Amino acid sequence: MYKGSKSAIIKYFRSLKKKKHRKDEGKFIIEGPHLVEEALKEGLLDKAIYSRNFASTLEAKELLKRISDKNIVCVEESAQNISSISSVETPQGIIASAKPNSSDLGSLFEKSDPLIVIAYEIQDPGNLGTIIRTCDAAGCSGLILSKGTVDPYNDKVIRASSGSIFRLNIIKADDIIELISSLKRRGIKVLSAASNAEQSIFNADLSGPTALIIGNEGKGVPGEIEKLSSGTLSIPMEGGTESLNAAVSAAVILYEALRQRRYLERSKG
Repeated sequence: MYKGSKSAIIKYFRSLKKKKHRKDEGKFIIEGPHLVEEALKEGLLDKAIYSRNFASTLEAKELLKRISDKNIVCVEESAQNISSISSVETPQGIIASAKPNSSDLGSLFEKSDPLIVIAYEIQDPGNLGTIIRTCDAAGCSGLILSKGTVDPYNDKVIRASSGSIFRLNIIKADDIIELISSLKRRGIKVLSAASNAEQSIFNADLSGPTALIIGNEGKGVPGEIEKLSSGTLSIPMEGGTESLNAAVSAAVILYEALRQRRYLERSKG
């Protein structure tokens, strides 16, 4: 249990609603039993508060016991205090702080054929959260965020990631041009998603070490970045629409890459 005053822990949680404090503390807020379970499983849970009503179910009691067994601060709070911190209309009764999954650029190259996504100035939290979740599902080595991309520890990003944020290597890169040069020096093929690209994802070789750049929702990948890339990719459009949103585009291309890689593994076997 928490040894300090209850007002102190509430003040701590409220401070984490601000990006500056999240950066200073190296922690961020998560809500709901699923995200708390995921953070606990990955060893990234920091502190937790819960309401009396939440603790009334058997599943909740079991979760609270597992938190307590890890000697993690866990305090019962009023429903009013929980609501004052929650970012959703109907709080689920448990809120926690968590630590980011610690990653560096080197962690992306542990596999012999890394598959990396570069999110270039992605603004929509739902898009970024879905990209994080898809990267995790597709077995990506990691996700690199350019300067100008939405904060990955924004509450909407975290909810959309559905716990994948605790498993995926996520790195921030201030200099995207130097990053692309560094990746290419390492033998990584850097491909930009572009609606006007001549090469279809079905004709591209995505089976080797690859980094995929997904551009801003409105502007896409800038021309100067495309020129630095090893090439560009497009998703075939059979209907009347001209493009897909950033998260859907990432999912389609990543799963084509996964299909190619599994086919290659089967053919070798």
